[in-house]
Order: sequence, then structure tokens, then C-alpha cells
Amino acid sequence: MNTLVSGLKLLVYSASDPAGINIAKHLQAILPFAPSEVGGMPAGAHGDLFLLEIGSSLIDLDLSPKGVEWALCLSRHKSSSGKPCLTAHTPGNPGPAAEYGGRPSAVCISNPWLQSALIRSMRQECDSRGVGLQVTIEATHHGPTDLDYPVTFVEIGSDEASWGNPLLGEIVASAVHRSLGQERRDNRVALGVGGGHYSEKFTKLILDGVFDIGHIVPKYVLSEDFYPGIFKACKERTLGNCRYVLVDWKGTPSKAKDCLRSVIPSLGAELVKI
Repeated sequence: MNTLVSGLKLLVYSASDPAGINIAKHLQAILPFAPSEVGGMPAGAHGDLFLLEIGSSLIDLDLSPKGVEWALCLSRHKSSSGKPCLTAHTPGNPGPAAEYGGRPSAVCISNPWLQSALIRSMRQECDSRGVGLQVTIEATHHGPTDLDYPVTFVEIGSDEASWGNPLLGEIVASAVHRSLGQERRDNRVALGVGGGHYSEKFTKLILDGVFDIGHIVPKYVLSEDFYPGIFKACKERTLGNCRYVLVDWKGTPSKAKDCLRSVIPSLGAELVKI
């Protein structure tokens, strides 16, 4: 079980990412950030919250200052559909490929409380403004994978018009602000398995307040050559006492189901079919 140690909270965005810049701009309008630094890099500080811009891509994030509690990456989301949406997810490569940063079959530490709070808060912010936008959890994907503190991505999708949209930047910034003080419930932390990249089932469980979900291992990485140890790795790389493994039963291949049945006792978790 990973425990959350109080320390620096990083809000990180890339200088080349219009969505990150958009969200950061609106965060600065909500919170007074004073000039400061983190690990020798210029940053804005508001208490233990630090806002900083990096020159590289967020999927290659390698910041290693001392005393980091967690990092939240403010980012764009790109999809072939170009459909406007707001998403959150944990970085990592639960499958054998690592095309977009990090290592294969390796995942970053997940912060299920912050991730789930962001999904709920973005939904609430959209609803309060009458914005009928999709808010969804995404499966674990891309880098980084090896930082020693939890990392979460919050994203505006899915094209240039949305990335720079001031209303969407304001919604996400307000949701980030709202999420900072959310309660941490250690008795409802879960790992998700199966289903598509954008899971309606896992999103609904989060929105209904039933579970705080961290890593999600989707169906497309649970092929014949999937890494059986990924379930243990994801559970161990989750903050809190991850007591539940939620399985989209229809959306999980038979081989992965058999693997889960055999490893669940050693994981010390309860298998829940959804």
C-alpha cells in the first residue's frame, strides 16, 4: 500500500501545449501565485501548491525535486474524432508497447482520490454552466512511468479549437481548484480492468461516488501476450489501500479473467464484476 506523504503539490504544463497554457492561465486568475522556484526552476507558489511550465513534453516528465506529494499535468487530449471532451487518467504502459514515453509494462503511481475528484468536479462545473460536454476517465496510457510520486493528467480534448477555448480552460481550472480539498476515502479505492479506452462504466462509478478509481487496464492490452504481473503492479502503484478490482466482465478476454481469478487471493483485494 502506498501512503500519501504531505509535501509539494505540482501543477505542471508544457510551453508547447495550448491546452495546458489555457488551464494555467485560468488557475492564475483563481489563485494568487507568488514568484518562487521548484528544483531550481521558476514557478508560481500558493501555499504548498506550485505552478510550473516545462519546455519538454509532459509524457517525458522527469522532475525530481525533493518532497513532492503529487503532480497534476495540465494537458491537451487528442483523438481522431476531434470531439470536445474533458478527461483524466494516470500515465503508464500496462501493455508491452511504449510508443509514447515511459517503459513497457510499467506504470506511474496513481492518485485515485485526485483523479476521481477531478472527474466529479469537471462534471459539476460543466453542469453548473449548462455545458453538455463529455467528461470521462481514460485507461492508463503513455509516459512517464518511473517517477517516485503520483502523477495524474487532466486534459482538454480534442482539437486546437477546444484546447484554446477559454470556457473549457476556466472549467478545468475551476475543477482543479475544487478538487484540491476533496476527502480521501481509503475504503473505496479500486483498480479497473477491461472495457474500452473511454469507459462509461468506470466513469459512472466515479460520478456516482461509489469508488475512487486509479489505474485502468483496458481490453486492448489484455491480448494473448499480455503481462500477467500488470494487475499486481497496478495495485502496488496505487495510493491508499486498493481493496477492489473492478472488472468489466463482458469487456475482458477469457485469458485475463482466468489470470485474475488466480491472482486475486494474493492481491488481497475483492474482485467485483461490473
